[in-house]
Amino acid sequence: GAADAEVAADSTEAAFARLVATAGRTSGADRDRVREHLIGLFELFGPDDPRVAAARRALARVLF
Repeated sequence: GAADAEVAADSTEAAFARLVATAGRTSGADRDRVREHLIGLFELFGPDDPRVAAARRALARVLF
């Protein structure tokens, strides 16, 4: 989707923000799919990437 294109274009922060916003607007299975996709991207970039840390915090805010 659009977020994957942003990652490919080195717009990682925009991709993370798009997916976090989507997680905040959805629920149920749709939200789970977005969350799982984000977690996969987080693993790709690694836990030491500051963009991952910021996106994880943002995701936690919209999920809980």
